[in-house]
Amino acid sequence: MKNNINFTGKIVALVSFVIGTCLLSFYLYFGNSFIDIFTAAAIVFIEVIVNIVILTAIIGQTLLNKTDKTDALKTCGLMLLNIPIAILYFYMMITFPIHKVLL
Repeated sequence: MKNNINFTGKIVALVSFVIGTCLLSFYLYFGNSFIDIFTAAAIVFIEVIVNIVILTAIIGQTLLNKTDKTDALKTCGLMLLNIPIAILYFYMMITFPIHKVLL
């Protein structure tokens, strides 16, 4: 691996997406009985903080080293792609009623 922070950013983006999708799926299928909405919000908040820190590190490293900008741009794009997906998931949680969603 030439640039370890870019690889870490890609893994964190993928893990954040999978965790968010699992939380939404569990919420829509089981409702509040499986996971509390505040616990899910805390997990998402921690993911946001971790993503911001890694995204800032990728941008800082790219500006300082000025090498391999295309790979860093792809990683940043992948990490920023989670934002509209998270907004869609949040909208789905707010608009769908808790009972009788997938039953």
